[in-house]
Amino acid sequence: MIGVSRTDNGQEHAFITGPDGAGMADLGTLGGNQSVAYGINDAGEVVGAAQDADNRGLHAFITSPNGLSMTGLDSLVNPPTGFTYNFTDANAINNHGQLAAVAVVVPEPEMYAMLLSGLGLIGFLARGRATA
Repeated sequence: MIGVSRTDNGQEHAFITGPDGAGMADLGTLGGNQSVAYGINDAGEVVGAAQDADNRGLHAFITSPNGLSMTGLDSLVNPPTGFTYNFTDANAINNHGQLAAVAVVVPEPEMYAMLLSGLGLIGFLARGRATA
């Protein structure tokens, strides 16, 4: 079983229990003040969201089996060239280790320039065809 519990100092942390619901263990955070667990599979891999050290937003995480060693999904994925992204939530995980996550994808400044120049070229070509 997984869930969220308040710590002694009032922070909300994700937790996991043993198969029989006993032995609650705090999953911790990614360095910040709070975390929440959303999904678990039969191996005990837990997914959810946690704050990192800057405490400004939530980042998706996955744990190893039995809820050990929380890892941020951002550190596990290499974004395509020209983009950065932040996984904000991991909502579910199946028994094959496949998970459902939410990501915010942001083009880097060079990508904006390329997209705008491409749109300008399309507009130029469309204008040339309209006058021909």
